[in-house]
Amino acid sequence: MTSPPPYGYPPPPGSYPTSGAPQQPDPWGPQQPPAWGQQPPQQQWGQPPAGQWGQQPPGQWGQQPPGQWGQQPPPYPPQRRGTNGFAIASLIFGIFGGVLLAAIFGFVALSQIKRRGQGGKGLAVAGLTLSGLWLAGFVVAGVIGAFASSGNSGTPIASTSDSADVKVQQLAPGQCLNGLEESSTIRNLPVVPCTQPHEGEVFAVFELPDGDYPGDEDVAKKAEDGCVDRLETHAPKAADDPNLEIYFLHPTRSSWRLGDQGVTCVAMSSTGKVTGSIQD
Repeated sequence: MTSPPPYGYPPPPGSYPTSGAPQQPDPWGPQQPPAWGQQPPQQQWGQPPAGQWGQQPPGQWGQQPPGQWGQQPPPYPPQRRGTNGFAIASLIFGIFGGVLLAAIFGFVALSQIKRRGQGGKGLAVAGLTLSGLWLAGFVVAGVIGAFASSGNSGTPIASTSDSADVKVQQLAPGQCLNGLEESSTIRNLPVVPCTQPHEGEVFAVFELPDGDYPGDEDVAKKAEDGCVDRLETHAPKAADDPNLEIYFLHPTRSSWRLGDQGVTCVAMSSTGKVTGSIQD
């Protein structure tokens, strides 16, 4: 008794049926039937022929072109984060003379720019520079103004502790004088401290009414009456002193035309120079 051949066992050579078509050669070459229980060689069924599918042509799929995927692109340069707002504000205030705000905003901007990497350092420095220039200008202007005010002709320059010649128009109540005399033109008088011997003391200064020059006699009468009334108010005890005389300086016709309408009232002692004030 014989058993049928195993499943899948190839028939013996020469037993293939022919149909008249030319026999195609076996692409795999002649094969030997495997023994019972053995698997066919792996090269025949489990893997493709070498050199066809098992290998990839070099430079096509197995490798990446240099400079495309195999290398990383160079890092991007750091980007600025805009211009600092305090730097802009410092420049604006520096241009228009805001010294304090320009300085504060300038220092804040420099600190933030260094920490945040922002732009605007030049603007902050310019704002600080302009604030310094403004400050220097203010100081120079103040010094010039101080010198100008000290030399101003409209400001009295004499005090009760110094001796100096003072223009008649600059005399003020409380100043003591020397060099008083009857004259039609008196421009300057020596002012001395009232603690030193002096001839007279200024006790009132007032203006005559506006208008045309009323004449020498009328001007003298109005000046005298005005001084008498003001002496009683300034020093009531001195007004009752029989040795006290009133000396007044009034405008002339020529000085009236120049706008001088002031009257200066001076209390004088008929006994000579005295010390102290008439209000003592």
